[in-house]
Amino acid sequence: MQDKETTQAPKKYRLVVRSAEEAVRLIREKLGDQARVTSVRQVGGEGLKRFISSPKLEVIAEVGESNDQGNGISAGNEMGNDSVKMDETIAPQIKDDQASLGKTEISQEKIVDNEILDDGETDIVKLLARSGFDLPLLARLKSWVEWKDICELPLADALRAITQGLTDRMGKRGEVSLNDSVALLGSPGVGKTTTLCKLLAHEVFINKRVPNVLKIENGMPNPDDALRIFCEVIGVTLFREVDKCPPASNQSPLFVDVPGLSISNAEEWENAGEVLDKKNISSRILVLNGAYDSQILSKSLNLANHAKANYLAITHFDELSNSTKLWPLLLDSNLLPFCICNGQNVTGDVSRGVLNQLIARTFPQELYSKGLYSFQRA
Repeated sequence: MQDKETTQAPKKYRLVVRSAEEAVRLIREKLGDQARVTSVRQVGGEGLKRFISSPKLEVIAEVGESNDQGNGISAGNEMGNDSVKMDETIAPQIKDDQASLGKTEISQEKIVDNEILDDGETDIVKLLARSGFDLPLLARLKSWVEWKDICELPLADALRAITQGLTDRMGKRGEVSLNDSVALLGSPGVGKTTTLCKLLAHEVFINKRVPNVLKIENGMPNPDDALRIFCEVIGVTLFREVDKCPPASNQSPLFVDVPGLSISNAEEWENAGEVLDKKNISSRILVLNGAYDSQILSKSLNLANHAKANYLAITHFDELSNSTKLWPLLLDSNLLPFCICNGQNVTGDVSRGVLNQLIARTFPQELYSKGLYSFQRA
């Protein structure tokens, strides 16, 4: 009597990517060399339009045993020639579809990193994955004590419960309470100066206060040409010497501009924190470019602890096609969200309603109209 061999059904994964090169890289990094590509097609332009703003390429890959060993494209069993073979086989097939994309500008963010298509996943998980929820956020949702009950709810109730769950967890973070002296920290290019200008304009035109600006160098160049011109236009005084700067007050708050800090040098952040300690400036806002990769954002948040930052401002929020990557970072960080900035206009949109902005961007309009319409009248 022959022993029956038991084979495990292969798991299928769906990746939506911008290019052949990105597909090859993601398959190697996330699925390994045993993965096989079984399908490639163009997607986008319909459905959840808020997240999928441009056509992409959908790649279906399998991992595990399969009876059809000849169908599909091997991702390479070993390093070396097989890795080259992967590029030569996957890339042409993907590029044939990619050629039809034209010159449409595509967001730098991936719509879906790695969506599991197993039948074992609940419908709500599959729906959220297709709408742009990335794996870290999905994993966090599935770790909730109430998640099993949420999955048994109708779609509208499930979406409402998820929204409420995220809201409750963000609400436990505490309330923002800035002092009269506020410092802005961040790496070069995150939009720190633009954020400062937005806050100054808000103070002058909305709060009717007269702020001052102190620009410090801390041993690093910190030019002030653009900021000085803006301050002159709105009637704000810019100082470069601490001794000449008047003390901050409720009607005349002080904003301190710290030079850009390297994300590869923790010592710079520590030094900046020490300088602010000497000046008794305890309210410190870390400025992050929301369009940056999650790993860079996470690293910046960790470095901000060296400078004793306690608040967070997110820039370029309007450029995000998918804001779900921000949830795990915000929930895990000890920094309180202070504001969200949209656009490059120095007097443009700045919102203190961080939670509302995140909810609106996380759940696309199609999900609300499909599942939450009944609650709009509640």
